[in-house]
Order: sequence, then structure tokens, then C-alpha cells
Amino acid sequence: METARLLARFKLQVRRSLDMAVDLAALTADEQYAEKLLHEVEERAEDEELLLMVVRLRDRLRAQYQPAPVVEPANEEVVKPATPAVRDYRFGARG
Repeated sequence: METARLLARFKLQVRRSLDMAVDLAALTADEQYAEKLLHEVEERAEDEELLLMVVRLRDRLRAQYQPAPVVEPANEEVVKPATPAVRDYRFGARG
């Protein structure tokens, strides 16, 4: 939720300050578009708050683009404790 709020504020601030359009779907899905746009906004921005947003967004998006670590399943087999072979004779042969 916090990232969504940051993206919305970023889009509105860029539109107000720099008169640039920001495609939020492409920003979150396309790493090259995000780097290009954030670099351009960083170069053109004169507002400290906008520069802080660029830094925060860059950190969040880079973390998002990193592949999730692959967790290998353990090779250890689960050993079930041996249950004693106990027969239940309560109901007899007819069950």
C-alpha cells in the first residue's frame, strides 16, 4: 500500500513540476523504462521532495526487479517413527 501511495504521489508531482506523463504500469513492470524515467526526472527536478521520491522509488523498484531467491528443498527424507505391530482383538474375527 505504501508503494502504491508513493507511485501516485510521484506521478502527480512529476506532472505538476515537470509537465511529464508517467505510465505507472510500465514503471512497475518494465525495468528499462523505470531507469530511464527516473534518471530523466532526477536530472530535470529542482524540487527536493521530488528528488527524495526518485531515490525511494528507485530503491523499491530495484528490490522488486530482483529475482526471488530460490530455496532448494531439503534432501533429507522425513523418517516416520516405526509403529509397533499391535493387533486389536476387541471385535474378534467377525469385525
